[in-house]
Amino acid sequence: MSVKNLAISSSPDRSVLIAFSFFILAAGGASVAIRIAYQEMAPFWTGAARFTLGALIFWGIAAVRKIPVPKGKALWGAVIFGVLTVGLTFLFASWALVVIPASLYQILMAMVPLMTLFLSAFHGVEAITRRGIFGAFLAVLGVAVTVGGASSDSFSLPHIGAVILAAAFLAEGGVLIKKFPPNPPIITNAIGMTTGAAILLAASILNGETWTLPTQANTITAFVYLVLIVTVIAFLLYMFVLGKWTASGTSYGFVLLPLVTMVVAALIAREEITVNFLLGAVLVLAGVFVGALMPSADAPEEIEECKDRAGQVLPRCT
Repeated sequence: MSVKNLAISSSPDRSVLIAFSFFILAAGGASVAIRIAYQEMAPFWTGAARFTLGALIFWGIAAVRKIPVPKGKALWGAVIFGVLTVGLTFLFASWALVVIPASLYQILMAMVPLMTLFLSAFHGVEAITRRGIFGAFLAVLGVAVTVGGASSDSFSLPHIGAVILAAAFLAEGGVLIKKFPPNPPIITNAIGMTTGAAILLAASILNGETWTLPTQANTITAFVYLVLIVTVIAFLLYMFVLGKWTASGTSYGFVLLPLVTMVVAALIAREEITVNFLLGAVLVLAGVFVGALMPSADAPEEIEECKDRAGQVLPRCT
């Protein structure tokens, strides 16, 4: 049986842009909350616990809505998405955030659009455009400028390298899922978070971590925010946008996230917002507009995700 989808547009409609905006707002304080949770919880255990709870919530929603578990390539797509986007991404991110400040972490993660552009071309999902490359470089330049607007206690090269690896796995997950038959976002998140949580639990065991739950008010609040707002709501919004927009367009959310993160860090950690931050914000927004949001001069050709240019159903959709 074939699966027929609407064309994935390079110019998102209003509903996608609204979901995109709420995703940024919901996930913007994630790295700050993770570092707060580390006051009482071990790094890998923090990730494993939040994604285990997130998976249970998604499995519960799937059961209530009677969403079937996919089979074949659709199931493998969700599993691979979980390995890359949850397991390996947060394996490196969890370790890096022990040292890397939240604002610097989110700035480094803004390299996701650049990686997505080249990975999309490598996998044959999207073509590289000069406008997209220029927009990505402009956006990364902007987040680089904002480094001067955030306090940083430590610049560890191994931990910075870990963040870059996390960004690469996140980009790869967003691209590869486009090559598999689509699933409802709820079941994709249920399967993906189950897979990712298993990887993080294994890392926690191998690292000899103690599994504890937060007891202080600030760490409880941070952990609840991580589970409900970030792991459930933000991931659901991300999957919705990814299903309706291009992988490279969706990835620009990770360029805007540092702006929210630094505001949250300023309010909670009393970090000062400087002129560098404001200048960087302008460059980031300009890069996002040029690379992902500005209407193309040429009307994009509509290509159905499960059909080739001749209209034949692709093997991966049967």
